[in-house]
Amino acid sequence: MNAKRLIVTFVFAAILIGFFIWIIGVFIDDAARKNRIWREQAQKVTDASEYINSKNYDVMYYGEELNAPQSFKVGRIYSFSPDEFISPEDEGVKDGHIIIVNDPNGNLSIEKEDWNYMLGRMKYYDYILIYLGSAEFKDMQEAGLYFDVIPDTTKSVIYYNQGISKDFGFADDYTIIPEVVRQDLSSEQLPVYAMIMQMKAKEYI
Repeated sequence: MNAKRLIVTFVFAAILIGFFIWIIGVFIDDAARKNRIWREQAQKVTDASEYINSKNYDVMYYGEELNAPQSFKVGRIYSFSPDEFISPEDEGVKDGHIIIVNDPNGNLSIEKEDWNYMLGRMKYYDYILIYLGSAEFKDMQEAGLYFDVIPDTTKSVIYYNQGISKDFGFADDYTIIPEVVRQDLSSEQLPVYAMIMQMKAKEYI
């Protein structure tokens, strides 16, 4: 191989290597950008969870597994018995109470007396009640929790301000969840994450 051909070969090899290095750099930069966007979007969910946590509320849920973000502090109860709720000596420790009834698949069977009990908790103890589902709406209406005509597609409601104020369908719009987070959630998780995002966005507490 003569010198001229050798030089051409080396130049071509250098260009080829440089091109591959550039391509790799583009992929690395793109991956870093996507990772940064994911972290920024995921942080919005964490911020919403921490907003609720910071309110010093006693947050409990009843029903199916909540599968909420790890940053969301919540306990679980297994009945509407007074023994399941915060004890009288701890009443002054918390600034308020939130009960989440998680019923995405309509598997719960809640007695009218239980809904009446929760109605009393809202009126006299300023509980916030959240229902995620739709199967219990008829029983809730019969128990006097609402008298409105609501769309058949409604799948959530929140009661606040001693049960006087309510917002049907508050967790039905899943687009409030950042897309990079939303695309990895199950159908049961979507209303839970939407609930958390809306709690911060609308400042129910």
